[in-house]
Amino acid sequence: MATKNNNNQLTFVFEVCGQCSTHQWNTRHEEAKYVAAFEQVSACIKTVVPNATCIMNKVPKPWFEKEIYCQLIPNEDDNNPYYDVLPRIGAFEVSTVIDNVDILFYSKMMSTMWPHAGSLAARI
Repeated sequence: MATKNNNNQLTFVFEVCGQCSTHQWNTRHEEAKYVAAFEQVSACIKTVVPNATCIMNKVPKPWFEKEIYCQLIPNEDDNNPYYDVLPRIGAFEVSTVIDNVDILFYSKMMSTMWPHAGSLAARI
């Protein structure tokens, strides 16, 4: 059985490079491209898993000890169910936790390539 949130939805975590203007001196990143990729991949995931929740640069609080998630920003607000993530430069990582197992579906950091949204969603 997959780990689900209170609404019985599967949660997919996206670590997405952000604030690209702060590292333009050594990259050619366009933040809009990362946001567009998030929107495209999350839409494809939702066609395969209609009850999916796709979150960008946030991790559900119960997953804070998982090895797959790092650079979490502390959050003491009990009304906020997520920790924010300080994303790595160039990151476009898609992951989840199922049956208490960390699953990395895609890593731009490891592949050095942008994902094909439909192919990635089909792997889920």
